[in-house]
Amino acid sequence: MTLYDLSGKVIIITGANSGIGKAASIKLARLGATIVMVCRSKERGAQALDEVRSEAESTKVELLQVDMSLQREIRQFVTEFKRRYEYLHVLIHNAANFDHTQEEPVLTDEGLETIFATNHLGPFLMTRLLFDLLKASAPSRVITVASKGLISYPFLDIEFDNLYGERNFSVQHAYYHSKQAQVMFTFDLAERLRGTGISVHCVRVGNVAIPNERLSHLPHWMLRMYELKRKFSMTPEKMADTYVWLAADPVGELQTGGYWDAPGISVKANKNAYNKETQKRLWAVSDLFTSSVEHDLD
Repeated sequence: MTLYDLSGKVIIITGANSGIGKAASIKLARLGATIVMVCRSKERGAQALDEVRSEAESTKVELLQVDMSLQREIRQFVTEFKRRYEYLHVLIHNAANFDHTQEEPVLTDEGLETIFATNHLGPFLMTRLLFDLLKASAPSRVITVASKGLISYPFLDIEFDNLYGERNFSVQHAYYHSKQAQVMFTFDLAERLRGTGISVHCVRVGNVAIPNERLSHLPHWMLRMYELKRKFSMTPEKMADTYVWLAADPVGELQTGGYWDAPGISVKANKNAYNKETQKRLWAVSDLFTSSVEHDLD
């Protein structure tokens, strides 16, 4: 893989305590970037921080604790980040909620369905709150994350009448619905930010081996299923190469609105993801759910 020099660059990676997020943190830190790892668990985050610093042989790695489902924590994080840093060159929205044991909708204490809050509204809010730093740091980049599993939902659209899981709910459907929202957000945001020096891209994550520590809560039969699946999975390190490419390569700066399987390999979303009216409505609904935000992206 091409070696890049990211000295002087500041990068936020959410969900950085394991899997692809941790692997990307190590790779980007090795290239000289200052990494801010965003993790929900203080304990797991602290352990991952030590491991990333050690493997990357870098002291320019920091940990901040955030639950991406809770808007008050996102706002607190942004306030603290701005206190510490004057610039932000890359924002990577890697964190996601996909708990296979969940059978019914779970609301956050802010009254939002947890999966949609974590996987879409959290990135939406954080991006907008950090817009001023991204603009001041231009050329800069926003990277969102979707899933190759969306292929199984070729007609999936935003269900504005089911955002709380009130009409029907399965954790798998809720997850892919939130990822469809992220793809649409990527395309919409890229157009809104065209000409600002901020590029926006989405990674379509494929079949990646899930770390054992994220599977400990699952029943035995499901653990066995993941053991078999792992034999045909790519490593988090391999998938992290796409994050690194989009964060560091000139293509990530010169192009915007891309949807990527791997470095240099672009893909198409389902046709509903390109619907401008639905994108506009999703933005308005997301804006309503995060209505205390001050912004200038409209």
